[in-house]
Amino acid sequence: MKRVWDKDKNVFDAAYERIEFTWKNFERVYLSFSGGKDSGIMLNLAIKYMKENPDVINGRKLGIQIMDNEANYDESIKFMHEMMRDNRDVLDIYWCCLPITLPCTVSAYHMDWQCWGERDKHRWIRPMFEDDYIVNIDNHPFGDLFEEDMQYDHFWDMFAEWYSQGKSCANMIGIRTQESLNRFRAIMNERKQMVDGQPWTKKNTAHTYNVYPVYDWKTEDVWIANDKFEWNYNELYDIFYKAGIPLHSMRVASPFMSEAKGSLSLYRVINPHIWARLCARVQGANFVATYGKQLDYKSVSLPKGHTWKSFVKFLLETLPKESAENFKIRFVQSIKYWARVGRGLDNETIGELSKNGVKFNINGLTPHGSGRLLRVRIPVPPDHVDGMKRNNSNVTSWKRFAITILKNDHTCKYMGLQPTHTQAKRQRSIMEKYKVLGDKK
Repeated sequence: MKRVWDKDKNVFDAAYERIEFTWKNFERVYLSFSGGKDSGIMLNLAIKYMKENPDVINGRKLGIQIMDNEANYDESIKFMHEMMRDNRDVLDIYWCCLPITLPCTVSAYHMDWQCWGERDKHRWIRPMFEDDYIVNIDNHPFGDLFEEDMQYDHFWDMFAEWYSQGKSCANMIGIRTQESLNRFRAIMNERKQMVDGQPWTKKNTAHTYNVYPVYDWKTEDVWIANDKFEWNYNELYDIFYKAGIPLHSMRVASPFMSEAKGSLSLYRVINPHIWARLCARVQGANFVATYGKQLDYKSVSLPKGHTWKSFVKFLLETLPKESAENFKIRFVQSIKYWARVGRGLDNETIGELSKNGVKFNINGLTPHGSGRLLRVRIPVPPDHVDGMKRNNSNVTSWKRFAITILKNDHTCKYMGLQPTHTQAKRQRSIMEKYKVLGDKK
């Protein structure tokens, strides 16, 4: 297994020590479980530790949070149920089938969609399970903290604070920095609040921390551990392998999110009985499944007679009113931000801006970090920055706006934008409820 920062430890030993640290430093511990290979390895590691160290656990159970979005492969469902049923003695399970709003990037008409909504019961992708650990709208324990149609990220934080019960609480999450640069940045961010300086911990809510015990594992380490300890795993990955999908591209996620769009068509082959329901559930699923791989947004060409700015205006005119207004608000927000505040860029990127004729000015230094960067303001977005050799995705441009629309990226994640005022206000309202809960304890 691969080495970690401490050359004298392998990743398994390091993860085991982090799990021990978590149980010794937090009163309550739960794990977010999706059925994917990373959350599966995290759960197997946690259960192994609990059964080998009863003196540390001291009668506590490991909470399990499952956010069920209706759209799961049969193999994922089978694996998740097996893990729950085989380990009931050490698990406190909350398999949540609740009307939660999820982002949707396969449709220009729907910025989001609601799973398990009563009004859509006739169109549910699959029936709701009846196991005693299923949490639904009729039996959920969250009281008025839960609101129907709650955004999934708000539910994530709500559950964290509710499960803490006002005590110190850790959420073990099986994500690895190898998976993406965004994950690496999130985990290794020096500005975050940590526990005892541990870089794999991050404060989330008033009483909870996210912890990432396997953050430095490689994909190969996951499969070595599964084989070495003969752990149960999601057999969907065997099917992925037989289908010729590269090891590092095997993902289990909501099929309507940007991370999984590229593999949406696999539902049609692997679970054909689910495919028709997926297409009926959210507009655009069939189109993205058919043409998603051909839509190479990085190399998209400009239609004849258009600049990227005029192409953006054309695209906005073709969209439904709600979607168009959302993009317009977010684009104006981005343009104002780059003009008034700017973004920290390294010297090489700044040099390339000059070579490519992009007009900019310097707005001091970024305020945090030992390697502070020059903050660059761009008063007027360039049409594109294709001539830049590196980091052009970090720079505003009308081409970047166009790609955001073509990706159906209604949250404008591709542009690196923060939540809107409305979204932030809603989140603050929810956090006030969390505070009240903590004060009662």
